[in-house]
Amino acid sequence: MSKHRPSNPLPPAAPGPARRPHSVWERRVFRNCFTRRGKTCRLKNWSFKVQYQGRRRTFSLAGRTRAEAALEAQQIYEAIVNEGWQAALELQRLRRRGGAAVRADAGAVPLLKSDLAYWEHRLIQRRYREARLRAGAEFSARIEHEGTHAYFPLGTDDPKGAAATAREIYQTVVGSGWAAAFTRFERELTLAISWSDNPLAITYATLFTFLTTPAPAAPPAGDRRLKPLLVLEPDVTAHSCLRYWLDRQPGFTCRAVHRTAAEALEAIKLAPDAPPVLVLLNRLAPDAAPLVEALRLRWPELPVFPYRLHEDSDQIFISTSGVSGGYIFRRRLPTALFDPLQPIAAVPSLTAADAARRIRNYFQSFFGDPPAATPPLAPVALTNREQEVLNLISRGCLDKEIAHLLDISIWTVHNHLKNIYDKLGVHNRTEAVLKYLQR
Repeated sequence: MSKHRPSNPLPPAAPGPARRPHSVWERRVFRNCFTRRGKTCRLKNWSFKVQYQGRRRTFSLAGRTRAEAALEAQQIYEAIVNEGWQAALELQRLRRRGGAAVRADAGAVPLLKSDLAYWEHRLIQRRYREARLRAGAEFSARIEHEGTHAYFPLGTDDPKGAAATAREIYQTVVGSGWAAAFTRFERELTLAISWSDNPLAITYATLFTFLTTPAPAAPPAGDRRLKPLLVLEPDVTAHSCLRYWLDRQPGFTCRAVHRTAAEALEAIKLAPDAPPVLVLLNRLAPDAAPLVEALRLRWPELPVFPYRLHEDSDQIFISTSGVSGGYIFRRRLPTALFDPLQPIAAVPSLTAADAARRIRNYFQSFFGDPPAATPPLAPVALTNREQEVLNLISRGCLDKEIAHLLDISIWTVHNHLKNIYDKLGVHNRTEAVLKYLQR
């Protein structure tokens, strides 16, 4: 028996809404029985047994009739083949929690991720599209698999076309992994540059990756004062995106993004007349520390700043911990991420001390006395449950974790979040926590 096929031949899994099952599925369902004190006892519920990819499991079905049970068995099998065992177990858990039988003629069951209707219900229109180099509106989708998620622009405002693309992205993630999906499809990411660690001071912007590299920025005619950047980023699918926008920071130029420290050092050797004036490196790059050590031996005053690439801006706050001096996060346009260093064009050189002074003055300017005409913040009446949800958000809990801790459904968590955003006048988790703490 093949490792990747069920123990008995079954009809191929096909995406689509609920339908009347093939007769083979009615032959596959059965009522379990057991012997007790010499008497055979038959269970009321129908069951279904499947073996796939070396795993075997018997599912207890909710359908009351053979046809309803057969339809449910068919959908469980399709979930296993198309989305994995965990998806099938989650589907069964949702049915048990709802307590409703599966109707063969109604289709009132949780949709599978292989169904277009599933993705049509999850199309969203994202804010902060300044870095999206295309005209017109489009849908996006949040793709989640095995605890990881990312947002993908779908290139169209047609719901069916967008849903088809979202399903294709998800199936690529499941079948080939996240790296393959990032190579084949453009994705949304958040670039967050840490200018100071304690207090933590960050400028960030929402960017979009490119499948084809756009043209570099044309330098101003006769301007030789552009300061070269050295950038270390292990994720090659983000290189063209980073280069495009960092090359557009006033006073700076970025001609390449390097994957490894060795590659970056080799580039410096090949261009000895254009040493880097500022270094940006991904905090998670495995060879970031050796690169900094090598650069500091040669240029002790070279400014070096870490950054992170996040799936969305909420992750900036979630990944923040152990900061005793407080923090300030400032969203900027993609062309204004280097605002803390401006004005920079007239400065002949940039030292670490000069950069630190500019950064300190820039962020301190936001903590002056508020204008007299500024009205005080009005109190916000959150319910006890909304305050519990907000407290868990501030601790970095995800929606699923909040649902588990409070013993509520994930849909109830989403409703609470919507109410919190409306009451506080914010648009994401980070803004909600920051604004509530200010009151």
